[in-house]
Amino acid sequence: MDRNVWIRFIGESINGIAFMMLLPFLALYLKDKVDHIWEVGIVMGVSPLASVVGTMIGGRLADIYGRKPLMVGSMAGNAVVMLGFVWFDGFWAFVVLSLFLGFFNSLFHPAASAMVADVTEPDKRTEAFGLLRMGHNIGAAIGPLIGASVVLFSKQVIFMVSAMSMFFYAVIVLIWIRESLPKAEKKESFGDASQKEEKQDLPSPFQVILRDKLLFIFIITGVVISMSFTQTEGMLPLHFDQTLPNLTDAQNPFTYMLAFNGLLVVLFQFPISRWAGNRAIGKVMLYGCILFGFGLLAVGWLPQVFTAIGTSYWAIMLIFLAIYGIYTLGEMLMSPVQMTFVANLAPEHLRGTYMGAAGLQWILGGVTGPLLGGYLLDLGLGNILYTILGIGCIIAGIIYLSLDRWVDDRPSAESSVTQGNVSTVNQ
Repeated sequence: MDRNVWIRFIGESINGIAFMMLLPFLALYLKDKVDHIWEVGIVMGVSPLASVVGTMIGGRLADIYGRKPLMVGSMAGNAVVMLGFVWFDGFWAFVVLSLFLGFFNSLFHPAASAMVADVTEPDKRTEAFGLLRMGHNIGAAIGPLIGASVVLFSKQVIFMVSAMSMFFYAVIVLIWIRESLPKAEKKESFGDASQKEEKQDLPSPFQVILRDKLLFIFIITGVVISMSFTQTEGMLPLHFDQTLPNLTDAQNPFTYMLAFNGLLVVLFQFPISRWAGNRAIGKVMLYGCILFGFGLLAVGWLPQVFTAIGTSYWAIMLIFLAIYGIYTLGEMLMSPVQMTFVANLAPEHLRGTYMGAAGLQWILGGVTGPLLGGYLLDLGLGNILYTILGIGCIIAGIIYLSLDRWVDDRPSAESSVTQGNVSTVNQ
C-alpha cells in the first residue's frame, strides 16, 4: 500500500492509545472537578454537538486546502485541548474544552479518509480502511492498560501523556505524510481569482447530501448502525445488570466481551478486509449487517433465558463470547466497506466533502441512540431495544445491497453534484 496509509496506521495506533488511555477515567476526573454529577454528563455530551460543525466543514476545507493541513491542525488542536483540562478548572471551562475537543477530533477524519481514498486503488480501499481500523484497535487494547497504570500516580498525567502522543502524531503527519489532494484541484485552490471563485462554488456538505440521493439514503440507513454501536459500547452492561441479577458487577460479561472484541479485531480485521476487498461491496455489507443484527438480537433475549433456566456463570460467559464473536465478525465485515462505498461514490474533487457528510450518521446515531436506550432501559425493556436495533440492522443490510446496485445505474455524480442538479439518481 501507499506510504501514507502505513504512516496513518502507525498514527491510528498512537491516537488510539492516547484517547483510550483517557476515556475510562475522564468521567472520574471530571467528577472530582465539578459540583454535580449531571455536570459531568453535560461536559461529555456537548462534544458530539461540536462534531456536527467539524464534520461538515472539515471535509469541505480538505477539498479546498488539502488533506495534510487539516490533519496536522486537528491533532495539534486536540493536544492543546488535552493540556487545557490540566490548566483549567470549573464546569464552564470544561464545557468549552469539550466543545473544542469534539470540533478538532471531527476535523481530522474526513480529511484523513479522503487521503486514503486518494492514494489507494478502488479494489484496495476496503483493505486499507480495515488496516487503519486494526491500528485503532491496537491502541484501544493498549491504551486502557497504560491509563490504569498512570492513574495510580495522577489523573492529570494521563492528559499530559495524551497531549504528547497527539503532538507526536501531528509531527509525523507534518514531516512524512505527502499531500494527496489531486493536483488539478490543488492548483485551482491557489490559482488566480477566477479559479478561486470557481472553487468556492463547490457545494457544501449539506448541499451534497440533498443533491446526491444515494449518499442521503446511505446516511439515513447508517444511523441505525451507529445507534447499535452506542448501545453495545455504552448501555449493554446496564442491560446485563437488569437481566442477570444473580451476577456481581465483577462478573458482568460486558468487560470480557469488550476485550474479546478488541482482540478479534486486532487479529482478524486485516485478513477479513483483504477478503472483502475482492467481493461486491453491497453483498459484504449485507453479510456484515445480518451477523451484526443477529448478535444484537441474541444479547437482547438470551439473558432472560439464562436467568429463567439457571444457567451457570461459565456457560453464560462462553455463550456470550461466541455470540460476540459473531457480532464482531459482522462489525469487521461492515465497517471498512462502508468507508469504501463512500469513497467510491464520491467524485474525486469532493472526497473530503463526502467523507465529512457521511460522518453525520455517527453523530445522529450517537445522539438518538442513548435517548432511545435510556428510555427503554429505564422501563426494563432492554430486550425490546436490542430487538429494534437488530431487525433495523438487517433491514439496513438489504438497503445497502440495493444502494450498491443503484450505483452502477446512476449518471455521473461528479458533473451533476458540482453543477447543482437537484437529483443525481434517476431511480
